[in-house]
Amino acid sequence: MEQSPFLPQQSDLHLGQVPPPGRPLRSDQLLVTGDIVHDWVIVTADLHAHAREPVNVRYVTRHAQEVHHVQGVPLHQLLARVSLRRDGHRKKDHLSFVVLARSEDDYQVVLSWAEIAPDLGACAALLATRYNGRLLTRPTLVVPHDGQANRYVRGVCRLQLVRVG
Repeated sequence: MEQSPFLPQQSDLHLGQVPPPGRPLRSDQLLVTGDIVHDWVIVTADLHAHAREPVNVRYVTRHAQEVHHVQGVPLHQLLARVSLRRDGHRKKDHLSFVVLARSEDDYQVVLSWAEIAPDLGACAALLATRYNGRLLTRPTLVVPHDGQANRYVRGVCRLQLVRVG
């Protein structure tokens, strides 16, 4: 696979085969798809095997300030495995991409490639595989520096990379 423009590849992360059309993902799988060279599937347990040290995330809801203990893999680290379908004629083409994170119940959030990249926005988005001590079936997208949890996506089943413009 072609290397991402912002991080070295994580060579030991197991990538599963994409199920044939019409066959749903298992409840513990996440599909990475879109304007990339190869779609791939990752199992939450494999993702958790590469989780970083736990962190506390804080945000405000309508009712209170909440603190949660999460552990997972930085989104940029996972996306370092992706080979974008880049247009060599476009200047800094990778900056035209966004990541659409979609949950099992179709809640979706968009993050730009530039805000995820550690050498640009470095937003520290995390695919949490453990939340308050509980191992998750599917990861939760967590954006630790957000003051609210509006961009948190529980049960992420799809990450779709899309070129805009």
